[in-house]
Amino acid sequence: MNSLVLVGYYMVKEAVKPRLHHSDFEEYLEDVDLDCFRHTHNFKHMKYIKFLNTLNEQY
Repeated sequence: MNSLVLVGYYMVKEAVKPRLHHSDFEEYLEDVDLDCFRHTHNFKHMKYIKFLNTLNEQY
């Protein structure tokens, strides 16, 4: 599965049925990052997570 699609899938999954309560967007992204890593066991998705983190810092 493409890394971008995987990040999008876990973002939607976590938004619709969250496993944990997220106090902010950064915690939400950390949970999505962990789910992506558990699925693929590599770090190819990190560029998308980093991009979303920079958007979060800017706004």
